[in-house]
Formats: sequence, C-alpha cells, structure tokens
Amino acid sequence: MFLAKSIEVIPHAEKLFTVGGIGISNSMLLGWVVSAGLVITFIVAAKRIKITSGGKGLTILEFLVEFITNLAADIMHDRKKAAKYAPFLVTLFCFIIFNNWAGLLPGVGSIHYHGLPLLRAWTSDLTGTLALSVFSIILIQIYTVRELKVGGYLKHYFSDKPWNPINLFVGLLEVLGEFTRMASLALRLFGNIFAGEVLLIVLSSITSFGSPAATLPFIFMELFVGFIQAYVFTTLVIVYLTLATTSHDEEPETDHSTVESKPAAPALAASGSHLGE
Repeated sequence: MFLAKSIEVIPHAEKLFTVGGIGISNSMLLGWVVSAGLVITFIVAAKRIKITSGGKGLTILEFLVEFITNLAADIMHDRKKAAKYAPFLVTLFCFIIFNNWAGLLPGVGSIHYHGLPLLRAWTSDLTGTLALSVFSIILIQIYTVRELKVGGYLKHYFSDKPWNPINLFVGLLEVLGEFTRMASLALRLFGNIFAGEVLLIVLSSITSFGSPAATLPFIFMELFVGFIQAYVFTTLVIVYLTLATTSHDEEPETDHSTVESKPAAPALAASGSHLGE
C-alpha cells in the first residue's frame, strides 16, 4: 500500500555471464573483489610489520588478530593451540565481516548489468554461505585427522568399539550432525544478512526521496549485525574445531587434574549450548 511500485526480492544470486562454461554470479563477483582486497591488505601488512610496528592500519590488524586468538584461547583453554589455528580463524572472520559490510556499500544492488544487479554480497546468497560452511566443516575434518590421526578420528565418532550397535548408531548420528552443522551455519548467516538487505530496500522504497536519512540508522544497525554474525559464525567454528580435535584420551586427564582446569568442559559445553548449532 505504501509502495510506489512493486519490489522484487530475489533470494538467490543472478548469473551475469559465463567463463569457460562456468556461470559467474553477482555474489561471486563481489566476493572476489573483497577477497582480493583482503589478500592485498594482508600482504602489505605482513611486509610492513617486518620493518616496523605501529601505525593505525597495523594496529587495527594486530587488534583483530589478538581478538580472534583470545576468543579461540578462551574456548579451547589452550593458547598455543589457538595460535596454531589463528590464521584460518582470522581469515574466516575477515572474509565474513567484510562481505557482510560490502553489501551496504553504495552501488551494490543499484548498478545493473544487462538488467541484473552487478554486485551482491556473498553472504546474502544462500549458495555462498553454504559453500562457506561446507568449506569450514571439511577443513575441521582435515585438522582433526592431522591432530588425532585416522584411528583417533574414527574413534572420535565410533568410540573404541565401533561394531557395538549402540556405538555404531551414535557414531552415525555424529556424522549426520556434521551435515546439520553445515546447514545451520549457512542458514543462520544467510537469513540475517539477507533479511537486513530486504529491510533496507523496503525502507528506501517507502521513504522515496527521504530514504538516505530514513535508512541511515538501519545501516548502522546492519553494520553491527554484520559484525555479530561474523563473530557468531567464527565462534561456532571454534567450538566445532575444539570438540573435533580433542581426543577422548585427554578427557580423564581433564577430569582429574587441578581445580582450575575443571571448569573447562562445562565452559565449552555452555558455549555450544548458548550459541546453538
């Protein structure tokens, strides 16, 4: 009733052109731009940090790396282990948050190519978030095999007696749970980012010429939501990684160790249950 014209909201990315038989969508295009920007930024920062420290740019990057490392250390209760996986976790967090924010840039969604939006945020496309979650879970499996070896990896799912019917059934449920985690990670991220973009489109259409002033508070809100979603996604990946790379043989040592180490398991369980899968 309040709209001057109908709004077409498309939940999937649109294919712009084909390269070598592979369709290139608008979300892929913006995702590549963001990835290239992150790679260049990290390369320049790595070269400068060898020469000198300080500067606003390096300080922000150092704070970001320390923030993610501390987050992983709090969940893993192992600073050395957190530092080991920090490159993967920092890259994951940066890719998600900057793709979330890229969808709010002027021109994204409004510049058209052959009648289709030229750019679209990677995380507002369900295919993109699903690819991100699948990649994260697969990489966790690779890290688990590297940490526990093949025997420990299988024991993680099926205990030390896999042919016991109960252990076999529980192990199959655990394997199924990995696919559930992929779906939950993808849907949570996509739903929140896509809903925010739809909200901004509707407000812009309703307010017409006053849209910049009307949507500005919501843009700041979406910036905050983009950070929260990157934080939640990364935190869940850390929890999954911690659970996967922890050997069952280590659990008795944790239970019978000093008083300070006893809250480790409840804290980890609380993190997983509080955030949800």
